[in-house]
Amino acid sequence: MSYAHLSQDERYQIQHLHNGGFSAGEIGAQMQRTATTISRELRCNASDEGKYQARPAHCQSATRRRAASTLARIHPDQWVAVEARLVAEQWSPAQIANEVSISHERIYQHIAADRQRGGKLWRHLRCRKQRRRHRCGTPRQRFRGRRIAERPAIVESRKRVDDWEGDTIVGKGLSRVVTLVDRKSGLLRMRRVPNGEADTVMRAVVHALHPLQTRVHTLTWDNGSEFAEHAVIDIALHAKSFFADPYSSWQRGSNENTNGLVRQYLPKRCDLGAYTDADIQAIEDKINRRPRKRLGFGTPQQVFDASFNRGALRS
Repeated sequence: MSYAHLSQDERYQIQHLHNGGFSAGEIGAQMQRTATTISRELRCNASDEGKYQARPAHCQSATRRRAASTLARIHPDQWVAVEARLVAEQWSPAQIANEVSISHERIYQHIAADRQRGGKLWRHLRCRKQRRRHRCGTPRQRFRGRRIAERPAIVESRKRVDDWEGDTIVGKGLSRVVTLVDRKSGLLRMRRVPNGEADTVMRAVVHALHPLQTRVHTLTWDNGSEFAEHAVIDIALHAKSFFADPYSSWQRGSNENTNGLVRQYLPKRCDLGAYTDADIQAIEDKINRRPRKRLGFGTPQQVFDASFNRGALRS
């Protein structure tokens, strides 16, 4: 079981049980915590007089955690040695790390922090990239959701008009554009949102797809936090959401390709807040009426509309 810090409610329980004469072991058994956790809490967060009170104890613990996160973990003298090698010898962080026993990643972080403060250490790197993106280790999803491996096989085959992929387009400022693409027909739905918050994006998705609810069975998202309200979307649309693997944009190929088409009208670094809803609708209409080679030069709108006609014939 992974460890979780004591909450304020738990500290009130400790206070009452401790005042009632219960031992650390008895309190731990009552709260499903170890006796060590309870005894450490009573020892570390009691007042100078030795009295334990939940509210001051919780504040004291929070203050200690914040202070610990800002304390320098590496002695300043070591950074002097690092900077000397970097500036005078133009050594790479990996070469410096071998000598000073600091990881090369930590050295890169130090250089990045120096640059944010207006420093010039970054100019001594051989490869002067503006930003380093750390993608080592096992990627983790930010929130719980079905993985793409659980998605029905028929979705991959593109044999039905019912399976959607979703993403957001980012520009300058806070505004974004939510894009939703049907995998088979390529039909596009777009909504402009003032920010990338999960609640805002959820409402835009439901607004865009609710009129087509009978043609929404699955939705495949990337792992952005803007889709954290996927469970609400599922309930509203009677659908199931799935998430692509981290750093695997090809698993949402239809959406990524369509976003490329949208960029013809909404170039990178443009201010999306300057576009009206009518502008976004006009872009959506243009793309949906554009012939596609993979559709036999039919349009996404034609292929999607045909699915309704076939459904009517079957019924």
